[in-house]
Amino acid sequence: MPLSARRFRGAIALTLTALACLSGGHRLAAAQDVAMPQDAVQMTIDFLMRDDADFRAIGLDRVRYGLKGEAATMQFAGLLSKVAPTRQPELAAALADRGDRAALPAVLALLLAAKEPATRAAAINALGSLGGGSEVAVLKTSLAAADPEKTSARRALTMLRGNDVTTQITEAAKFGEPSLRPTFIDILTDRRAVTALPDLLAAAIDNDPATRAAAMRALARFGGPEQVAGMVQGVLKATPGGERDEATRALVTVCTQSPGNDRSAAVFLERFKAADDAARETLLPALGRMGGAGAIAIVDGLVADADAGKRKLGLAALTKWPDATVSDRLLTLLGKAEDPAERELLLGSLIRIAPLPDNKLNDKQRLELLQKTMTLCQQDPDRRRVLERANAIRTIEALRFVAPYLDDPNLSEPACLSVVELAHHRTLRDANKDEFMTVLDKVIGTTKNEELIDRAQRYKQGQTWERKKPAKS
Repeated sequence: MPLSARRFRGAIALTLTALACLSGGHRLAAAQDVAMPQDAVQMTIDFLMRDDADFRAIGLDRVRYGLKGEAATMQFAGLLSKVAPTRQPELAAALADRGDRAALPAVLALLLAAKEPATRAAAINALGSLGGGSEVAVLKTSLAAADPEKTSARRALTMLRGNDVTTQITEAAKFGEPSLRPTFIDILTDRRAVTALPDLLAAAIDNDPATRAAAMRALARFGGPEQVAGMVQGVLKATPGGERDEATRALVTVCTQSPGNDRSAAVFLERFKAADDAARETLLPALGRMGGAGAIAIVDGLVADADAGKRKLGLAALTKWPDATVSDRLLTLLGKAEDPAERELLLGSLIRIAPLPDNKLNDKQRLELLQKTMTLCQQDPDRRRVLERANAIRTIEALRFVAPYLDDPNLSEPACLSVVELAHHRTLRDANKDEFMTVLDKVIGTTKNEELIDRAQRYKQGQTWERKKPAKS
């Protein structure tokens, strides 16, 4: 039975007084280099064995943060086999927080004996905090179990300390159970195991797609110029489609965002130039997403080539450019384009990049580019895309550009969306309150989208709105 509030306050007061006295005894014992007073340990054990959760919480707190010493740890750990199964997880967690390896044998025994998933998971979590290289083998076994044991084993292998831990996990990533090799690579990634980089490069061209994908994800996290050549081979080895797209993104990340990215980009360009035509075609999406002066020189040559296939590849690379530095090229090419498919490709690229953040264009210039792109649109689907992209430019001028299209029945819905998205930004909205209130009223009277109506009404009242997170599949 839980204590009444009055009884509990009284119990807490008595307990704190007793523990304060015992803590004083602890300080005296520590000063004299003698064992911890047994009374303090026994009181904690008594609390841990009680049915009342409040008393147990006090005891668990003392296990975590008080009553130091190996002897006390072993007495607390010995309770793992004595407390009720439903309480074993909380005691295992407290011992993990305590951080004394003296509890390790009892935690291992609990894992071997326990049947309940929650208890096994708690024991595994404790192994991650307390264990070392000797515990890798048992955690590898748990990695093949069902959740929550599997998730706990992965977390424990990530936390585990010891000079040989990374070596053992690397070996498992190379030679372990095939279905688990990608998971071991992910664990190495979370451990930021730079010593495993040579093995990750080998895994990037493995025959197993899941292993390759995990290796490329890892290289994206902490690869550098020395790994770029191997990552290029990983992109070429990847299966066309989703795997290759992910591998390409990993390579681009290293060449644009990682330390030493300038040198990484230079290595990639060297590899691209040295590649045969088939390999270049595969690597062109990476070239386009990487951008930069070296890449644009290659793409310009392809676009100007008399060979229609090479020109097509060059145009495809331009469509993936990361910023608006190619906008003038796109506009020039669009003005000369006669092939409908080529024109659609170029226009789509302009619509995508015009509002992108760019350190060479300010907001005014980005909006001017988007407006110019709108004048080149010949069909309403393209105009709708322009209006949907306009809200990426968070200025009052962007609102004024979009607002007139609320009167066009064919374009009003994307215009309503952009108005509401711009209104989502309180600083912009509050600085131009009257103008936003007028346009939001028009959105409410125009759109058929209930969510947009709700958002517009909230913003008019100065309220917030949280975007719904997509449901997990």
